[in-house]
Amino acid sequence: MVNLEEKQNNKDFLQPIMTVDPRDINTPDEHVLRDPSMLRLTGKHPFNAEPQLKKLEQSGYITPNQLHFVRNHGPVPQLNSDEHRLEIKGLVHHPIIITMQDILSMPSTTLPVTMVCAGNRRKEQNMVKQSIGFAWGSAGVSTACWTGVYLRDVINQFAGGLQENAFYICFEGSDNTSKGAYGTSVTAHRAMSDHYDIMLAYKMNGEDLPPDHGYPLRVIIPGCIGGRSVKWLKTIEASENESQNPFHDNDNKVMPTQVKSPEQATNEGWWKRPEYTLYDLNINSCITTPSHTDSIQLQNLQDTFTARGYAYTGGNRKITRVEVSLDSGKTWLLAHLTRPSADKVVSQYGDMKGPNYYKKSRHWCWVLWHVDMEVADLVRAEEMVVRAWDESQNTQPENLTWNLMGMMNNCWFRVKLTLTREPTLSIYCEHPTTVDGKEAPGWMERQLKQESVINTSSNGPSPLDKSALTTYTMTEVEKHDSETDCWIIVRDLVYDCTPFLKDHPGGASSILITGGTDCTEEFDAIHSSKAHDMLRDYLIGQVISNNDEKSSIASKSTTVSISESQKSHTTETSISAPSTPFEEMPPFLNPKQWKKMVLDTKEYLSPSIRIFRFVFDEATQQQDFGLPIGQHVYLKLPQEQTSRDTPVKNSMRAYTPSRCGPGFVEFLIKIYFPEGNTPGGTFTQILDKLRVGETIDVKGPLGEYEYQGEGHSSLMRQPSKHTKYICMIAGGTGITPMWQIIDALRHDHEPPHVSLIYCARTIQDLVLSKEIEQVQEMIGPKKFHIRYILSQKPNDEWQHGVGRLNLKELQDHMFPHENDNNEEKMVLLCGGQAMIDDCCKPLISEIMGKRFASNNIFVF
Repeated sequence: MVNLEEKQNNKDFLQPIMTVDPRDINTPDEHVLRDPSMLRLTGKHPFNAEPQLKKLEQSGYITPNQLHFVRNHGPVPQLNSDEHRLEIKGLVHHPIIITMQDILSMPSTTLPVTMVCAGNRRKEQNMVKQSIGFAWGSAGVSTACWTGVYLRDVINQFAGGLQENAFYICFEGSDNTSKGAYGTSVTAHRAMSDHYDIMLAYKMNGEDLPPDHGYPLRVIIPGCIGGRSVKWLKTIEASENESQNPFHDNDNKVMPTQVKSPEQATNEGWWKRPEYTLYDLNINSCITTPSHTDSIQLQNLQDTFTARGYAYTGGNRKITRVEVSLDSGKTWLLAHLTRPSADKVVSQYGDMKGPNYYKKSRHWCWVLWHVDMEVADLVRAEEMVVRAWDESQNTQPENLTWNLMGMMNNCWFRVKLTLTREPTLSIYCEHPTTVDGKEAPGWMERQLKQESVINTSSNGPSPLDKSALTTYTMTEVEKHDSETDCWIIVRDLVYDCTPFLKDHPGGASSILITGGTDCTEEFDAIHSSKAHDMLRDYLIGQVISNNDEKSSIASKSTTVSISESQKSHTTETSISAPSTPFEEMPPFLNPKQWKKMVLDTKEYLSPSIRIFRFVFDEATQQQDFGLPIGQHVYLKLPQEQTSRDTPVKNSMRAYTPSRCGPGFVEFLIKIYFPEGNTPGGTFTQILDKLRVGETIDVKGPLGEYEYQGEGHSSLMRQPSKHTKYICMIAGGTGITPMWQIIDALRHDHEPPHVSLIYCARTIQDLVLSKEIEQVQEMIGPKKFHIRYILSQKPNDEWQHGVGRLNLKELQDHMFPHENDNNEEKMVLLCGGQAMIDDCCKPLISEIMGKRFASNNIFVF
């Protein structure tokens, strides 16, 4: 890496940021200027990004503001320094609200601090087993010089100091996430001690804090994980207890390896246990040169190659040595460390206050290391590994240990070295993982694809004697695609599914969208061997081979073939022509055709709940999604292959969007992680690994229920029926089809009376609750009644239900609007199978009668 002086005098590789990144236009962060080279890890919004590892190395000891990694949980607030206020409250002697001018009036100091996200190098853990965090690479670390005032001085000067029973200092920002403002806490001992240097900063590398880094005021807690340094600071509270902010309990934990899923962590109370909460950084290091995909030329074996990287630790401990091995740890080379004194580092940005012994004892920053080696030594090596040591003789473990949140990965960093002869004799270098989708995968990603084991055994029926079966051409099968005549093809066999339409558990529409087509892929993705055996009852023949069909088509009228070809070509052109006005364009969805969508963003609402936003391609970016209210679609993704020789096996599930519009669609989806002996959800875990810019297949619409407005709905494609009273009962993310209908109520002149019973584990799991309550406010609580039921009571002010859905809850809230005519009522259900079959249906039947339960309940 370049040394400090080189970095200070050479910033030619940086481009000044003059305009808003196009990816931030039409997002809540449209006011923030960002370096377009930053690697976005969670899509457009919220902004979570790290620099390219090579640029981080080029930056030298101090990371430029625009390349400093960013961790945001929601939109960046637009704040004004002159108007910003800081409240100091709780167990202080004089609670007070102060201004930025009050803070600026105090003597300032400048400290160099290396900030690290606790998830740095998480993607390596995700290669072993998916954690519940997004995939940071190895550049979730940066160093800056922060100017501000010590927290202890602010509390003492303006609030009169702490009371005797103040054990924690809680911080909260001004941001507005789905869980509210981000907040956390540290011990009062750490906050008030001059050993830990906790400060309130208002400058970063000599400039006002950038919006992404907390303008106008933030906390800086040296030596701690970045998640403790709250940005956009609004409140400081002295308390007897740790922060009650949901982020404090539900983030930044390293739990024991036996905790396999967020559900297990919640059920067994792991989130609340303070001993697993992260504060000090652990020791870590990384190789930055050679870079991923570098080729080291072997023109002269006596040449010297210089490997480079960084190392850091926490708790103001000093890194004492960094070692590099070319034989997997049998022998080690001692690296040279670059570690300028703290006061020298800050000299161009401000003054570091304090006596010399204090300045010499500050070790809040990384070290940059390099080691020279002969190219000849690299020829014999299969990998290059690095480890660091600190003054407490802490060092890094050889192998990683997986944990639920994927935090604090600090095993030896390994770069694989492969001798290649094309195009010239050289050594090809591979880092463990990459976060830039444009690069070749890292060696861990490559090995995962090679070693992943999937079940390729056939789920189909036992061999049949096909000689007696009637044969059909594909063209003949395609004609049978209606609800009165529906054929499908599965593994070259033709089935007449018409008699089964009304009894299909997934509804008739899920068969009709495949009518007249070869749906082998879809059928295998969803169904078990039992379903294959059930198909036997509907077998009517087999489809002839492609060659036979071509011969059959050729023997027919040439005029017909040309006519059909022209018709097909004309239709395809009219759909894809970009000049077609939006109001004339057909919908994006096609019930007979899989369409590709691109993952635009992925928003984390909780450890297991995400919002996935997909966009259409440029030719269809103004098309309406084309989904009737109350219906859903199929999403399809390929499972990972064990090798190139194994066939691709797809996984497919049905989902209801939470929101859609011209050119985009969003899905609110819960990721089912492994728990105990339960492997978790195959599709959701594949979906959670999907990276921004990658594609997914969608097909639809399908569904038996359609809300048509003004209380009118159609069920099972029957004539429209008017319903005056609708009860919706949703569990967890089963709220999405209900939300479709609730959102449509805003456009009704005479909406039906609606009651919503929404069941979830915690208050954080009540996703879309704000949007739902806005609709209630618009149409009025007399028309729209809401009842939440939580497994855990969030606070003493909670006015809704606690525990499980029971008889009394349904009696009081299913149909709170007075009316005795059951024919005007409908109950819509969406949730887990146990909730629907063991709770909802029996209780509704007990209250409303068996006839009502048979005729007036619809399950999404």
